[in-house]
Amino acid sequence: MILARIDGHATSSHGDRSLKGQKIVLCTPVDADGIATGSPIAALDPLGAGRHARVYITTDGDCSRRATHCDDSPIRNQVIGLIDNK
Repeated sequence: MILARIDGHATSSHGDRSLKGQKIVLCTPVDADGIATGSPIAALDPLGAGRHARVYITTDGDCSRRATHCDDSPIRNQVIGLIDNK
């Protein structure tokens, strides 16, 4: 699992059929203080996280493929939790 911040979303005019209609977000891995710790990655976002939201991302491709209902989907990363900012 990766702690990350949503920085934006991705759009494409061409892509894999399994990703049609799916929301893909660009996320930067961060530490507990919100400091960036890595390069941005793309992730499937079935939860609808907003920009600058802190989230947990799984890198388990099986989880992401189940979300797209396609066993050969190329997506690997998926938002699986929203972090409350209390």
